Amino acid sequence: AEAPDVIALTEAAYCGAAGRIIRHDFATMFALPHVATAGFEGEWTNVLVSRFPILHAERHELGRSPSGIQPSALRTILDVGGRSVHVDIVHPSPHVPEAERVAAVAPLLETHQTPYIMLGDFNALSDEDPYTREGLRAQMLDHVVEPDAIVTQMLERQLIRSIRARGLVDSLAVEARGHTIPTQLERGIATQGAQIRIDYIFVSSEFRVVDSQIVRRAPADEVSDHYPVVATLALD
Repeated sequence: AEAPDVIALTEAAYCGAAGRIIRHDFATMFALPHVATAGFEGEWTNVLVSRFPILHAERHELGRSPSGIQPSALRTILDVGGRSVHVDIVHPSPHVPEAERVAAVAPLLETHQTPYIMLGDFNALSDEDPYTREGLRAQMLDHVVEPDAIVTQMLERQLIRSIRARGLVDSLAVEARGHTIPTQLERGIATQGAQIRIDYIFVSSEFRVVDSQIVRRAPADEVSDHYPVVATLALD
């Protein structure tokens, strides 16, 4: 986890108020030689940083967003010891009904090849996590005027179920599960006050999960409003 071979980033580039594009040298930042991006999207983009060569990378539109920014996925193929590993980074909009996120991600699931990893910020709760309407509502009371509609939409929980239905495995062990957002870095209305898990790493059956965790120690709690999710995988 301290020296990852592959790093997936969302909201990794952004544009300042004056319209200046700000980009980072991720290869130098993470000491990994290979970088692929989904192209600039006005405020951010998806980025894959890898120790392994990136054989192919392409951007896929991922539904819509009322914000006007086109959500996207980054579909890549990595050369891992001579074997092609397919990796999709996804970041659907949080501002649409759950059914739209399901529809947006479905084409990737329908066309994926194995061995396969799908990971990113899914903006969706897992039906396997023990949320309650009362608990989510209580966390939101001081942050939104009418939390009930937001909680109802959050609890639809269709997207993660649809991913598992394709045979993909949530790599985070049950005992390690907890919230991935928010961190100590306040982002105002980012989650309307709720502590939730919306960041995941899903893997196909060719992978064995050796270890998995949510990293909540410094500096992870200071550099993003999401905690990183880390998995150590063995490719059978």
